[in-house]
Amino acid sequence: MKSNTKLTIILCLFIFFAVVNNTMFNVAMPFIKSIYDLTAGQVSLVSVTYLAIFSVGTIIYGKLADFFPLRTLYIIGASLLIGGSFIGYFADSFLFILVGRIVQAAGGAAIPSLTMLAFHTFYSVEKRSVGMTLLASTASLGTGAGPVLGGFITSFIGYKGLFLITASVIFLLPFLFQLMPKGQSKPIEFDFFGGFLLICGIFMLVVGISINLNLFIGGVLCLAGFFFYISHAKISFIDLSLLKNKMFCSMLLVGLFAFLVSIGNLFLLPMLLKQVNGMTAFAIGLCLLPGSILSFISGKYVKKLYDTCGAIYTLAGVLVLLLAGFLCTATFAGGSYLLIVAFSLFAYIGFAAVQVVMGNYMFELLPKAEVNVGMGLYNLCAFVGGALGPALTGKFLDLKFAPVLNPWNHSSIFVDGYMLLAFIVIVTSAFLWAVNRRYDFPSRKAGKVWL
Repeated sequence: MKSNTKLTIILCLFIFFAVVNNTMFNVAMPFIKSIYDLTAGQVSLVSVTYLAIFSVGTIIYGKLADFFPLRTLYIIGASLLIGGSFIGYFADSFLFILVGRIVQAAGGAAIPSLTMLAFHTFYSVEKRSVGMTLLASTASLGTGAGPVLGGFITSFIGYKGLFLITASVIFLLPFLFQLMPKGQSKPIEFDFFGGFLLICGIFMLVVGISINLNLFIGGVLCLAGFFFYISHAKISFIDLSLLKNKMFCSMLLVGLFAFLVSIGNLFLLPMLLKQVNGMTAFAIGLCLLPGSILSFISGKYVKKLYDTCGAIYTLAGVLVLLLAGFLCTATFAGGSYLLIVAFSLFAYIGFAAVQVVMGNYMFELLPKAEVNVGMGLYNLCAFVGGALGPALTGKFLDLKFAPVLNPWNHSSIFVDGYMLLAFIVIVTSAFLWAVNRRYDFPSRKAGKVWL
């Protein structure tokens, strides 16, 4: 009992640092952009490369856990996270910052997937639900603390101090080694070539958007080769039978687009507040804090709405919130930062709601035997969408459209970025409407929604 409690604390701390490692760099990117004299597309690579590797890494670690002990994989992942942090800290060029982030992602991807498996493997059913609730709360805490911590460290130490924060997980490794059961290895049957094609395809695709068209085309060809290969492979990296479920595939796209616009907003907002409103890193972190707190609080209310109205109506409401937030930000960009922060709350609530709705709907949509694989595919698509968000918005800012796309505001290039996000939300809404007409979402009806 005591060892389980201690292990829970250690796993929650790992989750906290993994989440903070992602969110705190959003505040630092405008300052990295200034230091190295980068374009918006180039600085977006700090987030793009991390999320691209992270997206594939989560599903790879989940598959490797079928053959290797969780403790071994967890220590390997944590070691890579620490190693990448030291590479980033001692980096003397932007290139080595990216190398550090890539190595961080290769290790950090182990933490969310292996932590969930650890709770299912080492805990009883009664303790499992308590542990998963603690993990969700810890992740929310990390989401809120990340921007503030990132702003504080960047303001008073410099952005390199962010790498030291993540490197501090080195002090957790001895406790993990002692508390987590050793486990046994099994004969490995793993589609290494398929995994290699998928990693190359996703990485080249999203990075190519930011820096090079040929790289983008190479990514498309790798992904095409991946799907051709797994359709003929004896051991398939992805179960193709799931892709025959049209409703499931449709919801994968909705999740990808939702994460794209949400992470795209988290990339644009700090740069807008710095370049247009002239705010310090710490002030930016404080501005992002209310949204993080509100997203945490709103989760239980979104769940009640979902239980009452079902997926389609709740998702429709989420998309309306996102659209309103992006259009209002595009209209008032360049004005008072208080207005910008207020409108950003719509996007934060929308992002939290997407995670609640999609996480619950997948369990309704898929047979029990396919839930784990299906959630792995969903997480893959969501993180790819998260990587595409900064890549597309950063490239869009570099293009510097003139005149800007919003006729009511010509004051900032960030207007274009938010109009792009609004357009993607409209396209997603139209796609969701068409899917609902074709496949008829299951929905609940009730006389009253208790909020």
